[in-house]
This record gives sequence, C-alpha cells and structure tokens, in this order.
Amino acid sequence: MSLKKIAIIPARSGSKGLPNKNILMLLDKPLIAYTIEAAIKSNEFQRVIVSTDSLEYKEISEKYGAEVILRDEYLSNDKATSFMVIEDVLKKIKIESLDYFMLLQPTSPFRDEKHIIDSIKDFEKEYSSLDFLVSMTESSKSADLIKRIGNDKTLKNYDLDYSNYRRQDGKEYYPNGAIFIGKVDNYLEKKHFFGEKTLAYFMNKEDSIDIDDRLDFEIAITIATKKKKKVLLLNMIKERIKEKKLYFEQVKPITLIGHSIFDYWEISKLNGYEVNNLGIAGISTKEYIDLILKKDLIKSLGKKIILFCGTNDMVIEGWKKEDTLTWINEIVVILKSIKKDAEIYLIEVPRVLSRMDRANKVIIELNDYLKDNLSEDIKFVELGQDFQDKFGNLKIEFTNDGLHFNENGYKKLKEIVEKEL
Repeated sequence: MSLKKIAIIPARSGSKGLPNKNILMLLDKPLIAYTIEAAIKSNEFQRVIVSTDSLEYKEISEKYGAEVILRDEYLSNDKATSFMVIEDVLKKIKIESLDYFMLLQPTSPFRDEKHIIDSIKDFEKEYSSLDFLVSMTESSKSADLIKRIGNDKTLKNYDLDYSNYRRQDGKEYYPNGAIFIGKVDNYLEKKHFFGEKTLAYFMNKEDSIDIDDRLDFEIAITIATKKKKKVLLLNMIKERIKEKKLYFEQVKPITLIGHSIFDYWEISKLNGYEVNNLGIAGISTKEYIDLILKKDLIKSLGKKIILFCGTNDMVIEGWKKEDTLTWINEIVVILKSIKKDAEIYLIEVPRVLSRMDRANKVIIELNDYLKDNLSEDIKFVELGQDFQDKFGNLKIEFTNDGLHFNENGYKKLKEIVEKEL
C-alpha cells in the first residue's frame, strides 16, 4: 500500500510571547529550518509546504527547500485556528487522492526525520482502523497537581490532601506538539486530531521541547549545543583513530582495547611485557566495532588482550545492559579471528563519583550481568574495594572529575592488572 501524504508547517509571523520566534537563530540556522530539513530528509512526503503570512518567512523557508503557500489576511491573526490554516492548505494544493497529512510545528526543533519516519510506520500499520496520530510525552507532573487558580488567588480548586499525596502508579502523558497526523476527510469533518481513533506516538522529553517563550528558547539552545557536541565527539573519535593508525599495525605481547581510561593511560609495560595501547577516548563499545574492528584496522594482536568496555555505552539513548554483552561477544569473535589463541581479559566498569550522566546502581547491575553471562574463555577482572570509598563510590583520591583516573588511579589499576596477568 503506497499512501500519498504531505507535510504542513504553519509559521505565522506575529508571535507575541517571543517575537519572530520561528526564524530566530538556533545555533547555526533559523528555528523553522530544523523542521523543514527533518521533513525533507525523511523522504516521506510528496510535498513539504510552509503556510505563512510573511514574505520574509517565505524566503527563508524556500532557501531550506520547502514550498510556500501565503495565507489570506484573515488567517494571519490570533483568532486563526490550526484547523483553519490546515483547511486552507488542503483547499489550495492540487494533489490527487491525498491520503493523509502530517502537521509539523516549527517550534519543535528536535523532532527529526527519524521521529517522522517512525511515526509514519506506526500510523500506516493501523491505517485501516485509526484516523489520526499525535506525538505524546510522559508528564513529570500528575494531572492532580494542575488546577486553575481562582480570581481571588486562593487554592480553592485544589481539593487533595497534598501532605499525603502520592503520584499515581499509572503514567500520564500530554501532547507535545511535535507531530500530528490526520486522514484528510476525517480531519476536515472532525476538525481536530484527538479521540478513540487516535494513535499515540511516544517521544522522550529532550526531543519534545516546544518553544513558546524566551526560557524555552534558552533551553533549546542548551539541548542543541549538547546534540552538536555528540557530532563533535564522533569527529574527535575518528581523528583519534587516524592518529593511532601506526599503533593498529604494531604487534606487542599485550594489547589494550577500550575507551578513554585506556587511551589516557601512559603505560608502556605490564609485568615487563610491552603494551600496545589501542584505547580511543570517547568511544563506545559499538563504535569500536564499527569504526575499527569492522574496518579491519587492527592487523595483529598480542597474546594477551585486555578490554575496557561499558562506560560510554550507558549514555546511549535506549541502551540496555544486554547490548554491552552482545557487543563484547562480537568483539571477542573478531579478536579471535585475528589471534586464535589470544587470552582475553575484561576489566569491570569502575564506579563513578557524583556524576549525573552515569549512576553507580546501573554500573553495579552491568558488572553483575557481565560477570554472570560472559563466556568462560573471557577472564573478568574485578577492581573490588580498592577503587571504592565506604559509600560505594569511586575513591576521590583516584579521580579528578569523578569518571576518569588520575595518576593514583592508574597506579592502582596497574597493580590489579599485573596481578591478574
């Protein structure tokens, strides 16, 4: 079944809360450009249409690849509803047998092409029985906590004993404004997207930000900067791999494979045997497979191979401990194909100290899972109490940032590894 669909992007210029918010620069491009590019990159639509009342918005939208329909004057004020704008676009376009449309508001810059593609897949699976789809996000506040304040500024509408209040077990959600899908005829008849024939598409909180005011925009800048850092990190990883090209071609009795804790370790010998350090800062276990092992960069290995995996896996969205085990097993298969008689050691993931991005509870669960499920030909090296304070955190004397080792940490790591070898 091949369904015809268009993307509609409404972009009125008269925002009062944050003037011209749709074309404000979010890092290196206007806010509206994020939505236009996402729609085009998805390669899902017959047409990507911006509806606007502004010639300036028209020029910007066309620059980023959208076609533009200029609204009539009566659709350019605060009284114009989403239905009126969508109806206007649907009346003006000429596309035969249009099955449905997707409404993409430009105030949701982190809804990307993957969200669009996935929501379309979900909707088309249920196309015969459902008419609409709306993107939703889990609420951090219960509906019981959201009430109107009376004109007298009293809390008369709050009728719960909040001293004994507990959040309900069931999760609650709200429409995040990022994606709306509607069958054309059904929408024109119903005039909204909600009801029993509407499918929910779930998005995480970070990607669900909907920009309404200055604070929202400042939060968006923070998130966009964080996302850009991911791209910069990947580029840094690739550059570091290039820098270590000669290392990948060396043969020494002991080979180190892992992330930054190895890469930053200035170690030349263990138990008197030379070490080839193939650690790459910032890399995850999966990236090590894809960017190094699958590209056959490692030509030969030492008899003893020491792995350090898992720390950077935890920050991958949707990561599960089973993923790291799968990736480790894949690494081992590849390493054994290079050096059949290699002895492989896996160092447990060290605890952290007061880190927001990694939790010791998760680290403990991962280590226990790996220890119980690793194949018998992999030696699991425990760091034990030597690296932990009395609260179960990484000892402060072993780290400067709560994650990586300092000189004292590496000294203790050397003692443990040499004892295991």
